[in-house]
Amino acid sequence: MYQIPILHPVVVHFPIAFIMLAAVTSLVWLTKGTSFWRNVTLILLVAGFVGGLGAYFTGGAAEKFAEGSARLELFGEQHETLALLTLVAAGLALFVLAAYLGTYTRRLPTQPDDRDLMSVRIIVTVLVLAAAVLVGRTGHLGGLMVWGQPVGGVGATAPGEQEGAAPTKPDAEARD
Repeated sequence: MYQIPILHPVVVHFPIAFIMLAAVTSLVWLTKGTSFWRNVTLILLVAGFVGGLGAYFTGGAAEKFAEGSARLELFGEQHETLALLTLVAAGLALFVLAAYLGTYTRRLPTQPDDRDLMSVRIIVTVLVLAAAVLVGRTGHLGGLMVWGQPVGGVGATAPGEQEGAAPTKPDAEARD
């Protein structure tokens, strides 16, 4: 039976996808202001936040699994900090949206041409866009820790080289 040794690499894709989609739908909600786009944004935010919690709390096992890695030492702390900031931004957006829904339940738009309050739409959209930027950067750092940087960057290894081993000299030396 196949077992997944750590869940973090599996779980991290959910907050990335849901928060990025929430950013798109919040922009549509900002312009349209309808309850449909508000509700879609809310659902995506809830899913992104819950997925983010799962990713954040499974990160410790991934950190222990990769202990001693040079890339973990280089990017790990920043990755964890950005993940927490992502949760804060998404959580604040979710809080503002939930507070709006809870406070204005009787005053919410009911007609097709009614619009949600512009101030709420702006605040939520700014917070969701911040969460999207943060989750993108967090994911990028996670990718760097797993796959390394592009050719010539920190942590890049040539085929056949071990990470941390001294680089081999070019073929020109071999011809001498």
